[in-house]
Amino acid sequence: MMAFGRPGESMVHDFFGNKEANAYSTVDSLMAKPDNTCTSMADGSAYWAPQMLDTTNGEIIEPDHMKTYYRNADTRYPVVAFPKGLQLMVGQHESSSAKEGVLYFCKTDEGGHYTRDPLETCPTYGDGRTQFNLAFSFPNCWDGKHLAPPHHGPRNAVYDVDGVCPSNYPVKIPLLQMNIAYVLPNGTKLSALRLSMNPTITGGRVEPKWGSLYTAHADFFNGWRENTLKYATHHCLNSDVLCDKNLPSLYEPAIADSYTLGGEFANANYGSEPRMLTQYGTDDSPEKRKTAYFKFKLPEEKELDGVPYNGIFLRFHSSNINDNSSHMLRFYETSTEWDEETLTQRNAPACGGRQVSRSWVGANGDYRNSEDISNVIKAAWARGAREISFCVTTNYGKEAALSTHESEYPAFLFFNSQQKATAPAED
Repeated sequence: MMAFGRPGESMVHDFFGNKEANAYSTVDSLMAKPDNTCTSMADGSAYWAPQMLDTTNGEIIEPDHMKTYYRNADTRYPVVAFPKGLQLMVGQHESSSAKEGVLYFCKTDEGGHYTRDPLETCPTYGDGRTQFNLAFSFPNCWDGKHLAPPHHGPRNAVYDVDGVCPSNYPVKIPLLQMNIAYVLPNGTKLSALRLSMNPTITGGRVEPKWGSLYTAHADFFNGWRENTLKYATHHCLNSDVLCDKNLPSLYEPAIADSYTLGGEFANANYGSEPRMLTQYGTDDSPEKRKTAYFKFKLPEEKELDGVPYNGIFLRFHSSNINDNSSHMLRFYETSTEWDEETLTQRNAPACGGRQVSRSWVGANGDYRNSEDISNVIKAAWARGAREISFCVTTNYGKEAALSTHESEYPAFLFFNSQQKATAPAED
């Protein structure tokens, strides 16, 4: 970031995320080769921080793991996705005091706590290990102009104040938090730890330099898929939904959804409702038979060329209506020949036959994923389908509600990006 194209002229760093990041990386090179150590195949970003040295024995301390979090602490003020190629910095590599956005953490049996200044030592916990973290919170108000911070002068991003960005940094972006964990020998004095600084280069000779923990800083080079960031900001951070690792490489929101009701309501239409109901009914109680339907646009198969994904799911927001127990939802593929504005039990596509997927639903309203439906989608592509439709039923006697696209919580055809993290990244 500060020494583009000049390998060896900056401090030594520990890198996380994109496996191909180097001194010559551009946003296009990161996104072209997004293979990474994180839990999302859609994250081609590079994250890095200076290498740590234990001066008591002269050994380099390698990170045990790294966790990242993306947050919007105040949803009254929505965030927008990072622009393509945005670069951010936190902390200062020439410092002798606490800096905004940098905290120090010692893990304990009670969890641990963060401090602005390093403690003398970290206690042991659990099985006798000692864990020390560098914790970074990147600025979350961008100036809207500069993708990279300058070498000197004001940076391209600052922090919000009570959720509001200042007028000269008007673009509120997700708050990126990065926690790097180190396992230390028991009793290690934190004052003995040093962080890599820019070396002294004289006559081509490189002399390493090391600074105290107050020189802690970190860098971020955005390489996320734009489609994934759009989902994360709108459907997670601004909707106060805990998405955790459930992020898509590609997604399609429902283009139609409704439900049908039996008995005297067999001709009623519920296409404009913010939720749809489903309940297994019988011929003896037709008024209890409720069937939910949703329909999705199918992306063309060629749109998936070069898109990393790991399975295809139905992702939906639902809750159990009857009681606090969990029960099964069952999904069946149906004809796409229906319209949410006219759908009734009298004209609805048949719902039944061989189920294509299942999912548990609980009492609390939250998002869930169905079982993998990749085979169903591939079969639809093979027959040239442009849309796909599903109906939803429950176990006998159970009733559930699913949110519709008229609500804040639409259903999605979800091309999953989740993968297992590899060391040293954990999240």
